[in-house]
Amino acid sequence: MRRFVSWALVLCVVAQFGGCASSPIPEAALEPQSKQRDTRLARLYFLREKGLIGTDVGIKIDGKSVGSVAKGLYFSVDRPPGRYRISCVNPISMDYETEIKIEGGRTYYFGIGTPQVAAPGQNLLNQALAGSSGQQMPATSPLMAGFSGAALYQLDATEGAAVISQLKPQ
Repeated sequence: MRRFVSWALVLCVVAQFGGCASSPIPEAALEPQSKQRDTRLARLYFLREKGLIGTDVGIKIDGKSVGSVAKGLYFSVDRPPGRYRISCVNPISMDYETEIKIEGGRTYYFGIGTPQVAAPGQNLLNQALAGSSGQQMPATSPLMAGFSGAALYQLDATEGAAVISQLKPQ
């Protein structure tokens, strides 16, 4: 019984901090870097400031995989103006999904961190180990927020640009 409880605890900790995921090459990496940016499109950056070693969280926009991000890395995609569902994909816990309306010509920054759904002390510990800057975006379902190992945080443009300057492109 002790062994079962130990393994269950380990599984919960892994789920809480992101787990491992493999995902195809990000869409942004397939585009030539010399390509001029279309000002009618919005640029969306996905970044991971902190995390446990080996964690990799997939990102989907409207159900389509656009890449994955690991600790210390970021990637970007361009999208036309509109409303989108963005998801953090984690194979061992529920996906975290949120909605956002984006405007053309603007830049958006999204950090991946742990959901802030526990007691304040636990939230502080989670934030220190695998959190993100910015404001946690609301999940499309309360169940997602409670059972997801990763959540999306929106950073303002100034803070996002500063964070990106310290990370490596994927």
